[in-house]
Amino acid sequence: FFLSSTYISYPDKTRGVLNEGGLYGERSGWHLPGFKTRDWEERSISESLPDNKAGVGFFVTTFNLSIPNGLDVGLSFNFDGGSTATVQPYRALLFVNGWMMGKRVGNLGYAFIHILYR
Repeated sequence: FFLSSTYISYPDKTRGVLNEGGLYGERSGWHLPGFKTRDWEERSISESLPDNKAGVGFFVTTFNLSIPNGLDVGLSFNFDGGSTATVQPYRALLFVNGWMMGKRVGNLGYAFIHILYR
């Protein structure tokens, strides 16, 4: 069995080099818990990308859930289903603790709620 040096230096050992999206941010581990983003520029998702140009933006956030032990609680990503949300040409890959949990294509279809499964 041959392991290339590329795989050995790859930050995501659990999902491997063939993570579904294949974007530079995924290959660099930006979607993984604990990735240091303190030097990143802070901006709102609603601000779009710099200079309103086409491209790829990688937005991250962290938050704590206060769910008591022993409860089985359903969680989901809920996107604004207003009229402007259906025409905006964007794509979002949704990661939770490094795992891709859903995709959203803003101007295609009506998937506004993405349920998180265990």
